[in-house]
Amino acid sequence: MGSNEEANYGEQLYNVLFEIIGNKKNAIILESLRGENAVLTCLLRNEEELHPSELAEKLSLVPGRMTDILKTLEKKGMIRREPDPADRRRVLVKITPKGVRDVTERREKVRAQYSGLYQALGLNDTVKLIELLKKMNRYFDEMKT
Repeated sequence: MGSNEEANYGEQLYNVLFEIIGNKKNAIILESLRGENAVLTCLLRNEEELHPSELAEKLSLVPGRMTDILKTLEKKGMIRREPDPADRRRVLVKITPKGVRDVTERREKVRAQYSGLYQALGLNDTVKLIELLKKMNRYFDEMKT
């Protein structure tokens, strides 16, 4: 495959991904992957408290953005920040029962939307898509910056 052809496929891939991300009907899915919901999901998946810096790293957020998200979630009663018993100068972030309920409800909405996608694609194409997305993720993980 020549470099022009590779560039063309790279451009087509970029354009399709851009269209998917820009589709307003995907808003609930995209919102579930970033911001407040991403923090709550990360805390729920870890099943333990994390330092804000760990959350920021896991979610590729700058510290200032993480601070803003944590302030908002704390005001809503979805997280608690408590002193780290191992190092009182640091805080740990814990999800509250209200945060668990909120993130669980959002996940159900996302599951319902993806259920429709599964029905549209069918089993074989869904399995292929999952494998391709995993392969894509590995590519980005291994990519040199």
